[in-house]
Amino acid sequence: MEWKMKLPIHLLLLLSVFLIQQVSSQELSCKGRCSESFERGRECDCDSQCKKYGKCCPDYDDFCEVKDNKKENPKKKPAPEPPVVDEAGSGLDEGADFTVRGSDQGIGVNPMLSDETNLCNGRSVDGLTTLANGTLVAFRGHYFWMLNPLSPPSPPRRITEVWGIPSPIDTVFTRCNCDGKTFFFKGSQYWRFTNDVKDPGYPKQIVKGFGGLNGKILAALSIPKYKERPESVYFFKRGGRVQKYTYKQEPNRQCPGRRPALNYPVYGETTQVRRLRFERAIGSQTHTISIQYSRPVRVLYQDKGFLHNEAQTSTLWRGLPHLVTSAISLPNIRKPDGYDYYAFSRDQAYNLNVPSRTARAVTTPSGKTLSNVWYNCP
Repeated sequence: MEWKMKLPIHLLLLLSVFLIQQVSSQELSCKGRCSESFERGRECDCDSQCKKYGKCCPDYDDFCEVKDNKKENPKKKPAPEPPVVDEAGSGLDEGADFTVRGSDQGIGVNPMLSDETNLCNGRSVDGLTTLANGTLVAFRGHYFWMLNPLSPPSPPRRITEVWGIPSPIDTVFTRCNCDGKTFFFKGSQYWRFTNDVKDPGYPKQIVKGFGGLNGKILAALSIPKYKERPESVYFFKRGGRVQKYTYKQEPNRQCPGRRPALNYPVYGETTQVRRLRFERAIGSQTHTISIQYSRPVRVLYQDKGFLHNEAQTSTLWRGLPHLVTSAISLPNIRKPDGYDYYAFSRDQAYNLNVPSRTARAVTTPSGKTLSNVWYNCP
């Protein structure tokens, strides 16, 4: 009698183990996923570029590779694959300069890659940044787009062909100082650009250039020096973690020329009202917010700044979700420190208040999505 009562429990445990193995095997399989585009955060991929980066699932060849079937059916021939630009090596050539010339030299869109080259398909971008000349640029997968507040996004262009770095990138940011250098992160390396031209001697190791920073970086938010506040950058990592890097304090100096003014839809009248209401609400609550920030980590590389300890994103930035997919600092001459700050979690935007480290979700007019507002999608 006792044996009969235990038997169903054993069967239930075996069934649970079997189901877990089935789910895990599905996540590592290309079955039914061959038409999917690249997406960050997966254990393995099944898109047409996965072999170049060693990210294919174990059964990619069985389900997605086009096989030669001439012997079985002479009348049918496999469709020729589209030409693919070398994504891996061109970004590492020393001494080569790559300049962004503009958005009027768009590439042709391959029908097989139409979803990947469509910025308005609803997928989150890998990075957003404002270049020193005021141009807003979005990066996703192997492509990037120039954004204009008065027209749809520019035609897609390959990151490797124009910037000379391997794609897809992990994130990108531009320093909020007079130099306005742009940094691209990918894996353990980073590239630096001055006026859209790659600086010599790059790539370099992130761990050496940013005080020991490591881990998977998903987004970066650049913060300018303002009064007694030093210049810094927040790195949002996989796993809902964030780490702050503070640059070495430098003497105050007046930047030559005037920062380009931006008039994107986020500065529209309706959005402006929401921002002012948001600031008033935050201002009345700042005395109740008390977030203890960690002390700096002692590292070997402190010639340019220092790295703080990791913290939970939702703890350090009150109101932000666990996942931050991109972030950006937008020049705004009406703000005391000259910038507006936004973070994104997939298709949701958050307005950031840097002094209080708080975030508020940005609402849009009825029916408008993040793509409609930020990318001016049709």
